[in-house]
Amino acid sequence: MSAASGQPAAGGSGYLALFVGLFFVSTSGPFLVAAKMDALAMVVVRMLGSALLLLAWARARGLRLAGEHVARTLLGAGLLAAHFALWLKAFDLTDFASNLLLLVAQPVVAALLGAAVGEPPTRRTWAAVALAALGLGVIARGDFSLGPRALLGDGMCVLGALAIALFYVVTRRARAETPLAPFLGVVFLAGGLFVLPLALVSGSRFGGYSAESWAWALALVLVTTIGGHGLLNVAARRVSLFSLNVVIVLEPAIGIGLGALMFGARVTPVQLAGGVLLAAAVWIGLLGEHRRARSARATAPPAPDGGLRTHPSPPPA
Repeated sequence: MSAASGQPAAGGSGYLALFVGLFFVSTSGPFLVAAKMDALAMVVVRMLGSALLLLAWARARGLRLAGEHVARTLLGAGLLAAHFALWLKAFDLTDFASNLLLLVAQPVVAALLGAAVGEPPTRRTWAAVALAALGLGVIARGDFSLGPRALLGDGMCVLGALAIALFYVVTRRARAETPLAPFLGVVFLAGGLFVLPLALVSGSRFGGYSAESWAWALALVLVTTIGGHGLLNVAARRVSLFSLNVVIVLEPAIGIGLGALMFGARVTPVQLAGGVLLAAAVWIGLLGEHRRARSARATAPPAPDGGLRTHPSPPPA
């Protein structure tokens, strides 16, 4: 994090965590299709299952969440649970491609929220957002549904994007000052408990699934949730809010590729072209963030300790 701007200092390890985490998170769609489980039941299973593993690890190592961070962490848990629930339920209302297209709302929201945390959007930011919208539009062209049911699903997608962008903002300090296992463990535990009553009231089915379905659910817990969201939260300590969210527009392209490998899903030339545009959007966005961070470091005054500060506290979110 630069001393001048309060922005995260994006080192190579931050970007490595960002892109490996992106790949793991992109297994969400294929794993959900393979599991064939009720959407809200899957949200509860993935969040509570992840929480049990993370909190057991934290307890074994004597790690805990400081009391001063509990309130914001619980608020963040509600936002992340809302993201999972809205995004998954939207598949029941709108078509798959439209849902993926609206992932572009996430970097747009992040660009707008960035000003509140010392990361004002630049021309490169908006160029990246525009290219991302174009790329996702190419992938999903002609697949919009126009009825009221589909419009409700589209609105849920956008609200889900807003929820996860706010999650990263609200939990900034807790994430920076708390070991990751207890932080994410509490987030997933509270989030799962928030969704559980909704799942029960809606009649979600928690039993009667095949062993294969539970195996895919376990993969969703270990790979997608603990691995993917864990690494994205590691990256969130080191990269800007916009960088963190702009790479998410690559998730549809990666998901399509994984679907082709796992289920023989066909990848068309149009989808490949859209993927190229998404990659260009991410490259432009990250290049702009890298240049801004380098400029901030060049103009920052020396640290009082002679430049040896390695873990400065983030600004309040």
